[in-house]
Amino acid sequence: MQRSPGGGGAKGGDVSPRERDLLEATLRVIGRSGIDAVTHRAVATEAGTSLGAVTHHFAKRDDLTDGALRFAVRREMTRLDALALALQEQAFDPPRWIAQLVGWYAAELRTNSETHIACYEAFLAAARHAQFRSLVEDLFAVWKRSAALAFRAAGADDADAAAAIFVSTLMGLLLRQLAGPRRSFQKETEATLGRLFLALTASGSPARGVAGK
Repeated sequence: MQRSPGGGGAKGGDVSPRERDLLEATLRVIGRSGIDAVTHRAVATEAGTSLGAVTHHFAKRDDLTDGALRFAVRREMTRLDALALALQEQAFDPPRWIAQLVGWYAAELRTNSETHIACYEAFLAAARHAQFRSLVEDLFAVWKRSAALAFRAAGADDADAAAAIFVSTLMGLLLRQLAGPRRSFQKETEATLGRLFLALTASGSPARGVAGK
């Protein structure tokens, strides 16, 4: 995304507190109504600010949508990197790692579901518009990188391949919960991912030969 003349932008690096508020408002609009619902006026209403304040920071509509989705990806990256760092600072305990991962997402889907729906909206956008495809690849890479560290710590034969399978499963489970919330989500998801993790770290697991797919 190109920075708007005379305005802010969200490509890489940190954003100002004001830009953060506007990007979070944009994500809520996307989460409720989809990317096509994003307008400067809709974001201004959601953020409780003036139209001029939005256009000052993001002159173009595409700046808002692109900036908001990239902001969401960086947010995911920060959290997952923190979990990955924790893996390197303590003896690796797969059940504990899975519990932390699922626990965070369970809380997020209860209190901040619109932001995560917006991330899945990026997948739909990428299917229609090439400009969003690199963003989706970045999002998957963030998830996969964190999971691969866990599988390496557990001694998996092919950590990258195992991570790809694990992350694809996690993404599907999160999407299912967003589509139809269940009270049993956290317990069931921890159990499902725990069984999958054991299967993928077993000798001769089906993860062999899947790397890069």
